[in-house]
Amino acid sequence: VSWVRHRDIHLLTVGVDTYTSDQRFVASHYPRTEEWTLEVKYPQRRDSGIYECQVSTTPPIGHSMHLSVV
Repeated sequence: VSWVRHRDIHLLTVGVDTYTSDQRFVASHYPRTEEWTLEVKYPQRRDSGIYECQVSTTPPIGHSMHLSVV
């Protein structure tokens, strides 16, 4: 599972590994489940936007969501 921020097409995480220098982004996986979450610690207004969870299957699966920080 990968998390991507659409604003700048930035790969944030793959699995539980973080691929951004911004350490506020953390991916979590709950053992023995298919549940993954992306946590944004101390969210800021600039974090608002579209984020996508991608699953590397054939064909690929993705689910986009909009985060609003007010």
